[in-house]
Amino acid sequence: MAGEREPYDEISLLDFQKRFPDEGACWEHLVRIRWPKGRPCPSCGRAMGLIETRSLFQCNACRKQVSATAGTIFHKSRIPLRKWFWAIYLMATSKKGVSMLYLQKHLGIKSYRAVWMMGHKIRHAMSTRDALYPLRDTVEVDQFTVGGQQTLDDRRQTRRIRKSPFLVAIQEGKKGDPRFVKFEELESAFKEHVLPALEKTIAKGSRLKSDEGGVFLIAKKLGYKVRPIAMSKHPEEAKNHLHWVYVLTSNVKRGLVSTYHGCFPKYRKAYLAEFAYRFNRRYWPHQAFDRLLFACLQGGKITLNELRA
Repeated sequence: MAGEREPYDEISLLDFQKRFPDEGACWEHLVRIRWPKGRPCPSCGRAMGLIETRSLFQCNACRKQVSATAGTIFHKSRIPLRKWFWAIYLMATSKKGVSMLYLQKHLGIKSYRAVWMMGHKIRHAMSTRDALYPLRDTVEVDQFTVGGQQTLDDRRQTRRIRKSPFLVAIQEGKKGDPRFVKFEELESAFKEHVLPALEKTIAKGSRLKSDEGGVFLIAKKLGYKVRPIAMSKHPEEAKNHLHWVYVLTSNVKRGLVSTYHGCFPKYRKAYLAEFAYRFNRRYWPHQAFDRLLFACLQGGKITLNELRA
């Protein structure tokens, strides 16, 4: 998306295999991406030197030591960096995403919980990165739901439809093509929850293409230009008016079923953030790994309890 750090290396699958054959190569690349101009001491600002035997940086003045993975999603991880790199590469480049069972099998990690945590930490970095860039100009916007009753056990235990409401917003390009997409989970379809989601997702002054729902008409008072269309009166015109909303929401729902075979309601936001992150960077396929690695280094550390919250 606009404003991303440049330049990123162009890395194909074969390049990736050659460049990261061991832990040392992965560690050196991580350091170069995180601190391209060298690592200053966080305490006194002086230059830091490398303790090669421990892979730590130490300040030449105050002797403070810093790990290259501190404060990132790799913080205190016992999983080798090479396996982290492969997980990042596959999640960044796979068009439909990869399941954690697939990663567990091919990365040779015994614990499913460890792989599950890796995946959600990477998704957290994706979500944090995309949150920096609001949509603007002409934006298709609508509400849709994800999920529902999928098994007999669900119907017996819950007695209700387990659906999660989301706001979907798609920024159009100059030719009407979809440029960027965002999904924002909603507590309800009422204005008290939809309008704050609009303000969080879309820059003021943008032109909104929406249906005739009253909640979007109210958005005019917030500084948006709204172009509504009556879905019931003009169904064919409505398909063109919100064309990319229908296409992308359909792709998202198919992906959740085909790749992940559904997901728990509390984690649907994370899976949609993953879909949006890849879609928003689809024009730079060979930069996908470096872009996501940088996001993982900038997203901050997150614990298992925070992921489960």
